[in-house]
Amino acid sequence: MTHSETLLAWPSRISSSARPKIRLIGAKADCYLSSPEFSGQVIAAGTRSAYIATDDGNILAACRQDQRPHPRSFLTDLDLATLHVGLRTWTEGTDLRFSNGISLNLTERRVWNRQPQTALTAVRVQRLRSRCNELLVTALDIHGGDNLGLALPFFTSQTDASRDLPKNTSPLVDAGVEQVRRLLPQCRRGNLESVLQLADQLIGLGPGLTPSGDDFIGGLIFMSLHLNAAYPAERWWEGGDIPALLTRSEPMTSQISHALLTDLSEGQSHESLHDLADGLVAGMEGFDAIIHVRRLSEIGQSSGWDMLTGMLAALLPVIYRV
Repeated sequence: MTHSETLLAWPSRISSSARPKIRLIGAKADCYLSSPEFSGQVIAAGTRSAYIATDDGNILAACRQDQRPHPRSFLTDLDLATLHVGLRTWTEGTDLRFSNGISLNLTERRVWNRQPQTALTAVRVQRLRSRCNELLVTALDIHGGDNLGLALPFFTSQTDASRDLPKNTSPLVDAGVEQVRRLLPQCRRGNLESVLQLADQLIGLGPGLTPSGDDFIGGLIFMSLHLNAAYPAERWWEGGDIPALLTRSEPMTSQISHALLTDLSEGQSHESLHDLADGLVAGMEGFDAIIHVRRLSEIGQSSGWDMLTGMLAALLPVIYRV
């Protein structure tokens, strides 16, 4: 289809025999769609997800059923190739409607919501430290690709000695790895105030809807919040004005990335991140680092590795502060 074709041509191509539905919806997305005044516009579209900006400034995403849930997403059996940038969307009765004639049924949706583990369910620090070391070693073994995971070798030593990156590393990733390296001494100390001040050099750094620097900082904050909730007495991470970072970062990155960074800064994100955080701190016998690393690495082109690298940076006080 060419861009010259009108919206009026679209409805006739949509089958009415199998009505698409929303199966699972994140708590934030459900809140937005439940508003009686909900309306918005598709601002980014792909085969796996389509992002919608609401008229009152919020962001939510339509995702394929095989994707993992997120607070801002809803999972649907709709063929997302039928959505494109510029479509208007609104709710009408029990339907989510689009201006090309598509509608999604809302009546069967289940709401997804995850909360962090508490001190009552946390394993002892010695076991947590063992799991953190296992996760770091596994990530180093499995890592691949041009992303901030290239900084992981710096995590295993407190010397911060210089290391050569692969020759084909992109300049943006190279710059990001250098900024991560500079953060590591403050990460080992759990000095969130200093980390957030230095984070300005990472926000907006990288290509795509969610720059690598945003994903790294978000992953770090996400994991630090979960550690503080599960181990309040350990005080692994202290200080830091997260709302001030969010205010500073808004003009420095994309609208979509800032929304996802906001979620991470509230301890909310993709199911895979929650599964990893819970797996580390929850009082269960088994912890499969390989499964967690592989599931996170499936998020986006590089976002999974970038967020995982940030989460591992947040675990450095556990590993190094005895």
